[in-house]
Amino acid sequence: HPQNRCNFASMSRRQQLPHLAHYDGRCTSRATPKKRALIIIALVVILAIHARLLITNNLSRFTQTKKSITAETVLLEDLGVFKLPSGLQEPPHMSDLDPNVLIQNGKKHIGDVHGEGLIHIGAWIFVTDADGLFLLIQRGPELVTCPNAWGIVGEHTTPDEEPIETAKRGISEELGDELLDEIKSIQNLTELPQYFLIDWGKENKNRVDRQLTYIWHVQLGKRHEDLHLVLDDEVANHKWLDMETFMEQLNEDINGTHEMFCIPIEMKRYFDMIDISNLSSKI
Repeated sequence: HPQNRCNFASMSRRQQLPHLAHYDGRCTSRATPKKRALIIIALVVILAIHARLLITNNLSRFTQTKKSITAETVLLEDLGVFKLPSGLQEPPHMSDLDPNVLIQNGKKHIGDVHGEGLIHIGAWIFVTDADGLFLLIQRGPELVTCPNAWGIVGEHTTPDEEPIETAKRGISEELGDELLDEIKSIQNLTELPQYFLIDWGKENKNRVDRQLTYIWHVQLGKRHEDLHLVLDDEVANHKWLDMETFMEQLNEDINGTHEMFCIPIEMKRYFDMIDISNLSSKI
């Protein structure tokens, strides 16, 4: 009967298996409600398994990426350490020191470097915009040294890193990668790097800084209103000051009338070295 005719696959199966006495000739390709429910359940299970696999793979990639970033961060926290040659007296604070006299003495974690008062290399970076305004950044409240104090960009030099690269990385890490494209000039303010010897005292966990510091002035080619800053997590705030206001606030801090900066005496000394003729006539 045509109305009971099954599809080709079902007919072939009946012809190949004539011993199935109870085969009634109805089309087996038509799904009953029970079969449809089973098919839907199977599809849901397959989709759930697929979604689980996708989540697992993405989580695995995220974990691997996080491990890579963590490893890189740990690597960046290892600083090259140095010592003075035998017979050379330790230079006074803020004095010139030829880096060629230092003797390499391995690498150590940044916490151990400060805790043990070991000599390392770093950078201070004065940043000005196209109008000659100076950038000040406020240190985060959780930092050990000078929490909430205002200052300029600073960075430690990693092993085998050139001093100017430290300055550029400091700009990138504390202010954002985009600012690297806005740099108009980078000037070294001192002929030789400066030997810093700062004992932070008990209130700062007896941290001692013995840092050979390169002092830089980075001039940007745009006004600060046109710059896009992406501040580091350790930076709580920032502001731009003209040279006169900056000088007034440094002097107030040094005179004890208004405490604001981390180490104002040092900042003022190198601030005075900036060639104001290169800055905007608006100042």
